[in-house]
Amino acid sequence: MYPRRLVSQALKLGLLLTLVILALSSCGGGAEGSQEEEAKGRPLPQDPKALRPGEYHSVKFKPSASFVVSKGWANTEAQLPDSIEVGEVEQQEEVGWINFVNVKEVFKPGTRNVVDAPKDLVAWYQHHPYLNTDKPEPTSVGGVEGVQFDVLVKDLPEDYYGVCGRGCVDIFSLSNGEQTTYHYEAHKRRVIVLKDVKGETVYIAFSSHADRFDEFAPEAQEVVDSVKWGDS
Repeated sequence: MYPRRLVSQALKLGLLLTLVILALSSCGGGAEGSQEEEAKGRPLPQDPKALRPGEYHSVKFKPSASFVVSKGWANTEAQLPDSIEVGEVEQQEEVGWINFVNVKEVFKPGTRNVVDAPKDLVAWYQHHPYLNTDKPEPTSVGGVEGVQFDVLVKDLPEDYYGVCGRGCVDIFSLSNGEQTTYHYEAHKRRVIVLKDVKGETVYIAFSSHADRFDEFAPEAQEVVDSVKWGDS
């Protein structure tokens, strides 16, 4: 796991094969699904699955959200009431991913203990002993104001061992008992914190290998820029 949850290799392989099939079918005329369905958006699949280009809306995740993806994107994790993840796949390799979390619980830094999410999640990031953060910059997503900043994992103590194992930092606890985690590897991530999305604190992050981040970031930003909340 990076800032994400684990998908089995079998599911990953099936996902990649589905993407290839969709790419081939898109070249042959006969579009599936009605124009009406495309206009109002499709429900985001509950389980990992390749996505056709177009608009998708959450089913379990709250606050309800919709966004638009282009060719090559997939739902890469099971949809939860508090988490969504989609990723871009190119030539059977995952380029990067975007994670949405309705933050309810965090891991107390330096421990395996889960506590209620702080009111000021940005300050929590800034004071986390194992994370380096850039200066927060103002941003907005779907008309909701927030801030964004880049995050890297610091050098971890030799004896550090989290729920996620060695070389990684536990961040959020999710409703299915899994975790959002950051690995101490050559990855870059951009975090967006929205303090009041219909009364909820929503975290959005996009991440990829450092050598591909500058390529992936504009693609991820297009998806984030298309986000709408509820009936907005």
